[in-house]
Amino acid sequence: MPVELALGRYWPSVYHAMDFIAPRLPGIAAVATVHDLAFVHWPDDLEPDALAYYRQLGTSRNRTAAWITPSVWTADELAGIYGVDRSSIHVIPHGVSLNLHDVAPIPRIERGDYILAVGTVEPRKRYDLLLDAMAQGDVLPRLVIAGRVGWNSQSLERRLRSTDGVNWIADATDATLKRLYQQAIAVVVPSRAEGFGLPALEAMAVGTPVVSSGGGALPEVTGDAALTVEQATAEAWSSAIAQITTDRILWEELSTAGTTKARFFSWDRSAEATASVYRALRD
Repeated sequence: MPVELALGRYWPSVYHAMDFIAPRLPGIAAVATVHDLAFVHWPDDLEPDALAYYRQLGTSRNRTAAWITPSVWTADELAGIYGVDRSSIHVIPHGVSLNLHDVAPIPRIERGDYILAVGTVEPRKRYDLLLDAMAQGDVLPRLVIAGRVGWNSQSLERRLRSTDGVNWIADATDATLKRLYQQAIAVVVPSRAEGFGLPALEAMAVGTPVVSSGGGALPEVTGDAALTVEQATAEAWSSAIAQITTDRILWEELSTAGTTKARFFSWDRSAEATASVYRALRD
C-alpha cells in the first residue's frame, strides 16, 4: 500500500523515511536517512531494481526538509554529489547494539581460533578478498562470516560453502552474533566503503581488535583503534591478519583502544538527536 494511503488515518506533522527516499506527502515535513552513496560509486554492485530505487534520490531531495546521515563522510558526499544544503544534514552516529557495552572483554588467551566478518554477502563487502587472503598461508586462523544471503553474489556464495577453513553462518541470531564478537581473535572489515561500519563498532565494544580497509566512514568509527590495510590485495590482507593473530602487544593495544572509543557511541544519544530533528521540523 502506498505510504500516502497508509498515513491517511494518522496524518503526522513529520515523516521519517528511513531508507533514503521521502514519499510525496504534501503538507508533511519529511526527513530522510541516507546511509551511504555507494550506489553512485559502484552501481554494478546492485541489482537493477535496487539501483533504480536509490537513484530516485535526485528527485526526492526536492521534497525532503532535513537529512540524517550516520557519518560526516556520507554527509559530505550527499552535499557534494547532490547539492544538498549542508546545514540541512544532521550527522547522527549509530550506537552500540546487543547490550555489548555491558560485556567484559575476554582475554586473548581465552578466545577462539577464528577471525570474524559480519555483514550481508554482497559485492561491496569484498569477502572474495578475504578468501583470497586466507589462501595465502597455512598459519592463518579460520574465517567465520556471519551474514545473510545478499545479491550479485552467486559465485561468492559457492566459494564460501566450498572453501576449507571458512564457516559461513547465514542465519546468525543476536545471541550467536554476540558470542562470535566476544570470542573472535579479530573482526575484519574489508569493504570498499561503509557509510558507518556497525560491525567495527560492535567489535570494539567487546574489546575485539578490528582490521579495516579504512574505506568511507570507517575511520570515523575506529579512529586509531584499528589496524588499517592500505592495499586491497590478498597479500596485504593476509599479512595484516597474520599480524593481529601473532602480535600480542598490538592485539592488547587495539583491544583497549577499541573499548575506550566505543564508549562514545550510544543509541540513547542517537535517539535524542533524531528527536531534536523532528522537533525542529514540527516547530
